[in-house]
Amino acid sequence: MRSTKPKKAATLFAALVTACLAVLTVPADASPRAADVRSEIARHAKGEVGQGETPPGSNCNPYGPCESWCAHFATWTWRKAGIDIPNYGFTGDIYTWGKKRDRAHGTDTGMRVGDIVLYGTGPGNVDTGVVVAVSDGKITTVEGNSGDKVARHGPFDPRHAKAAGRPADIYGWVSAA
Repeated sequence: MRSTKPKKAATLFAALVTACLAVLTVPADASPRAADVRSEIARHAKGEVGQGETPPGSNCNPYGPCESWCAHFATWTWRKAGIDIPNYGFTGDIYTWGKKRDRAHGTDTGMRVGDIVLYGTGPGNVDTGVVVAVSDGKITTVEGNSGDKVARHGPFDPRHAKAAGRPADIYGWVSAA
């Protein structure tokens, strides 16, 4: 009579491998939870502070073509966190993208970490930034093309952004999740 131990061991090993692979395999359409996406956006944005243009004053940057690049930087942070947004060079396109997805907000309050704030008077706006912190009604942003580099600003009251040294007041924002 033959022993069934090797067969049982092989079956157990196969079951163990299958279970491990099931845990490690992530479906292609799986998306991270909203809180994870928001923290990833902030992590990527903060990790770029100090990154400048090469050569200085050229608008050449690692986030898009050699042109004004605040929107390229903001959308880069979202793509790094897994959000499928084009590499926009025009800040108004971010608002339009958000509006089509019910993520655009025409206010200067309510934003959360990971959201993109839009400075100016409307979709033909001036500048943009990524919210990396919110505390006591104030926000901190990281912005591309701020003095020819990625820079951190704040905390400041989003209702009075221009008075806090930002390029203009906030006319709206787009939610990351």
